[in-house]
Amino acid sequence: MNESRDRQGPLLGGDEGRLRVYGCLALLLVGLYLAVGPKLRLSEWRVTPDGNTALAEALAWKRGTLSLPRDYYEDAEAHGKHYNVVGLGFVVLSVLGTTLTGWLGGPAGTFSPLLYVAMVALPLPFVAYWAFRTVTRSSVWAAVLSFYLIAGTSLLPVMVMCKDGPIYKINHVLAVVGLLVFAADLLGPRRIWPAVLGLCLTAWSRQMTCLYALPLLWLALHDGEAGTHRSAAGATETSPPAAPDGRRRRRDLRLALVGVCVIAGVPMTLNAMKFGNPLETGYRLLYAGRNDPIAQRAHRQFFGPANVKMQAFAMNLAYPKWDIRAGTLYLATGQSDGGSIWLTSPLLLGIFFTARWWWRDRRRRALMLGTLPVIGGLLCYHTTGAGSAGFYRYSLDFIPIWLMVIAPYTMGRRGVLLTLACLAVSTLYFNILRF
Repeated sequence: MNESRDRQGPLLGGDEGRLRVYGCLALLLVGLYLAVGPKLRLSEWRVTPDGNTALAEALAWKRGTLSLPRDYYEDAEAHGKHYNVVGLGFVVLSVLGTTLTGWLGGPAGTFSPLLYVAMVALPLPFVAYWAFRTVTRSSVWAAVLSFYLIAGTSLLPVMVMCKDGPIYKINHVLAVVGLLVFAADLLGPRRIWPAVLGLCLTAWSRQMTCLYALPLLWLALHDGEAGTHRSAAGATETSPPAAPDGRRRRRDLRLALVGVCVIAGVPMTLNAMKFGNPLETGYRLLYAGRNDPIAQRAHRQFFGPANVKMQAFAMNLAYPKWDIRAGTLYLATGQSDGGSIWLTSPLLLGIFFTARWWWRDRRRRALMLGTLPVIGGLLCYHTTGAGSAGFYRYSLDFIPIWLMVIAPYTMGRRGVLLTLACLAVSTLYFNILRF
């Protein structure tokens, strides 16, 4: 899929002025409004503490306690008190959101729907556009890939479900934003602190993604060295360090280490305060007294190899049947969760076709390899994600990284045609799929 930059033509190559940069962003927003706006229905988005334990915890923080005011369906009970165990990122965001709501004259203890949309949904297209433009240096292609991420992956159904404020879906959206910031910095200017902030938002939303600390630390330690790498255009380039090797490495490593310590230390401190053990996340306690199918699997094996077969099928092979009902196309998903990432978002197959190029680039190789522990952890989890028939929502823990890594290699003439074909297939699929 890769060709040299001089074969991309004037649409994707050449110097870019402000008109093209902001014009492409505007076209992206208009395209999303027309294509997915009717499904997202942002004007109907709401979040309440009755249906979101992270928001309930934020309000508890403002009352000076960590415990929830009542028993929720998914909370952890310890020492006679009930605690939230998911979505630390949204807890922090909710403290800010409810405070701003009060300042703007809203009812106490509420999260304004306008602020909810502004903090959760609206940053995504802007961050995606900036991130893809960082790695492609093309406003046109950044808009195309941003559209694909939002409209052509499992991110779309997840965002649709955010309308009612479920914490697990909100966590995915926040984590995607964090991963985009994380990858854009490490593949671009590599200042480290933006990558740390991105990882913080990601890990505090989707805990398995804390494993991305491994490529962060590796690149902070090694990537300050001068050397050669394979550029996005396919040419071999020399990458001199921005500062003397030793000083640059020490600075980057300090930033990364401090960041990782904070990212791990805050939730561990909260764990200790809630459950008396910094390593006790409370996840297992969610299923105490429950006997639903997900709880039964958790009781059999919460995390381990017994779950790999189920997860691998949901991620790679599950696919609904196409049908025509009432004169329109219909996807019969049945009762099983999951959807093949390769069939629903075929652009992801590009990781194999472009492997010979991204493997030669130290940063891209590190990020791609860094997704393997995350995927391995997801395969061992006891549930594929309730309410996700036809798509595999856990894939959002690595899809942004994959797309960021292969983005420059999709810009050749052949790559453009294949990408647009994949975009058509994926957009049609997720537009027809009923969530």
